Amino acid sequence: MPFVRERGVVSVLTSCVLWVGQWLLGRPRAGRPTTRTFAYAGRRVPYVHERYNYTWLNERAVELALAGEQLDAHAADRVLEVGHVLGHYRPVDHLVVDKYEQADRVLNVDVADLALDERFDLVLAVSTLEHVGLDEDVQDPDKPGRALRTLTSLLAPGGTLWLTVPVGYNPALERELREGSHPVASLRALRRDRWRNTWREVPVAEVWEVAYDRLLYTAHGLVVAEIRPDGAR
Repeated sequence: MPFVRERGVVSVLTSCVLWVGQWLLGRPRAGRPTTRTFAYAGRRVPYVHERYNYTWLNERAVELALAGEQLDAHAADRVLEVGHVLGHYRPVDHLVVDKYEQADRVLNVDVADLALDERFDLVLAVSTLEHVGLDEDVQDPDKPGRALRTLTSLLAPGGTLWLTVPVGYNPALERELREGSHPVASLRALRRDRWRNTWREVPVAEVWEVAYDRLLYTAHGLVVAEIRPDGAR
């Protein structure tokens, strides 16, 4: 078992036992409002505690909260979502692009090949673009960059491409964000506590080397990026 070879028996068993215990403790409260919050950009934001994908155990707890803020702030605007994510947690009426998942108002197209006549005030992607060029039959490390350029081209004047990226999952995508290959207007980071799903904002430099937990399929570092064609902050 590769995880045992990489991490050792004690670490693997400890992680699994803690996951099960936290799953049991958190499940009865799933779907209910929570008083737990995390600090982000100088404010307190409530965690999301939902049954679908067990958000109290992973990065969904924070990225859904932040994505929800973005969606609420653009309620009257033209919105495009990349990856069918938010519709599992709240009613949405915007257009969604997802290569595989089928649902109402979901366009099944490869994001790197996306061609639309409409322009959008907000394009958002919640932990989706890290799969581009990696979790596909043909791996292509240049594909995340092409996807980012395609999505940026779909922004209306003053529009924003907002995305979350779990650190350590797709090095090619992270390199695109780190090296200034795109007009990044804002880059912030959150880091997870080692043993529980508590997150704190940290300088971006502190998360780039954080490993992704492939045993539990959970991020321990999360980057939140905003891209605008003019790079305006």
